[in-house]
Amino acid sequence: MCGLRVVLSSYCYGAGRYLFFLVSYMSLALGLACALQMSAYVPPHRRAAAAAKRQGTEGQSTPIKSNNAYSDFFDECYCINLARRSDRLRKYEASARRTGLRWTRFEAVDGAAVGNGDDFDPLWDATRNAEWDRHVAPGLRRATAGERGCALSHVALWRKAVDTEGWLLITEDDCRFDKRWTPGSPAYLWRNHVPSDAELVYLGFSDRGEREYVAGSEEVFRPTYGFCTHCYAIRGAAARKFLDALPVAGPVDVWLADNNWFGAQVYCVIQPGGGWQNTGRWLANQETKPGEADVRQSSRDAVVADEPVDALAGATEALHV
Repeated sequence: MCGLRVVLSSYCYGAGRYLFFLVSYMSLALGLACALQMSAYVPPHRRAAAAAKRQGTEGQSTPIKSNNAYSDFFDECYCINLARRSDRLRKYEASARRTGLRWTRFEAVDGAAVGNGDDFDPLWDATRNAEWDRHVAPGLRRATAGERGCALSHVALWRKAVDTEGWLLITEDDCRFDKRWTPGSPAYLWRNHVPSDAELVYLGFSDRGEREYVAGSEEVFRPTYGFCTHCYAIRGAAARKFLDALPVAGPVDVWLADNNWFGAQVYCVIQPGGGWQNTGRWLANQETKPGEADVRQSSRDAVVADEPVDALAGATEALHV
């Protein structure tokens, strides 16, 4: 009888130790599984970037399809960016992600590495520009390499726009979308405010002169003059008019405004209230920190005085007046 008790006691002791180690092992395994799951967790606001990184397309496009009206409204969206400016592209991507915008990086033309070709004329007349910018003196200028590259990049995208049935959104990598702007704003504005004859619509601009507002709208107006090409929507009709007027003479934004956009139906879209002197907030702004610009402006340069007379005449004729 005593022997049986000893055997049973030994058996129970061994079983207890086995059960103890089994429970400890299972607890350890469960803890490791939880730790691995937590390490793999990606916060919601970083999931788009994580998905892009897994697909090897980070910094080029946002691969996650968005259901919001803004990203689906435009047929295509391009961001013009130099390969060496990945820093600017990262900032652009962060800004665009907030809107759900699906976009594609477009390799910018490096003006320092290419010639003028048939699409660009470096000589331009700053006389009209001077009427709207007190920092500019009238007279002939020679465009900078950055202005050449910028112009040729936009020309290349205009050629894409010609083959687009709807709207193509062209942006530059220093474009920053307004944080208080809702994803469905463009689709709403186009349906309710933007005229059906519109061919070019600025979502960000620096306008000068009188604004001709569309009847019954505080959001849409025709500009008189202005600068910037960091964010605009364009249709094939406007793109064809611009391509027919080539070469671009000088800065592309000034060339367009100097020639009153070559007869295209041009409008601007704003958010009423706020902004400079309460003139409205733009849907997209341009980040212009000193020393970060890729394009140096020739309008502030000294007047070109050693060009032949016929060169000045040619620059004036480029205004298409």
